[in-house]
Amino acid sequence: MKNLHSITLAVALAAGSAHAQSANLVANGSFEAQSVVNTGIGFDTFTSAGQGLTGWTVNLRSVDLVSTLWAASNGQNSLDLNGLGKGVISQVLNTVVGQTYTLSFDLAGNAAAGDVIKRLSVNVGPTGTYTFDTTGKSYSNMGWTTYTIKFAAVSTSTTLSFASGTSGPAGPALDNI
Repeated sequence: MKNLHSITLAVALAAGSAHAQSANLVANGSFEAQSVVNTGIGFDTFTSAGQGLTGWTVNLRSVDLVSTLWAASNGQNSLDLNGLGKGVISQVLNTVVGQTYTLSFDLAGNAAAGDVIKRLSVNVGPTGTYTFDTTGKSYSNMGWTTYTIKFAAVSTSTTLSFASGTSGPAGPALDNI
């Protein structure tokens, strides 16, 4: 399963085991903690004005929690980072200073409108920019791609954020964090 895992070598060595242990630190990484209410259109919009997307803070504009509009990469729901424009979500993770972590996530794009190339910035200490080409993609063939980032924590709390770099109402799609 793709998630944020802690490589806890020190714990494994202390326990006398050669195998590292891992735990998922991301809450609601597949966006399954709530159901979409607007099933007729297949998504609900969450804004930065305080609506609760379980486990996440919507820091900019809005995002769409998608259920039936397209097939998620994992479970029933996924997220379009462009609700009414470029959206940003974040979550604060409890981390151990110096510990190495692996973040994985699935990326696709809402091919309904806007730029063919969907842009996503990921910040979890290091910042990375990812693109997804929606050419030839559709709601029935999203073409989900898995990306992985390794980082070392520099604090006991690490902010993980995903930001759309695509204008308009159809942006990068995110799932299975």
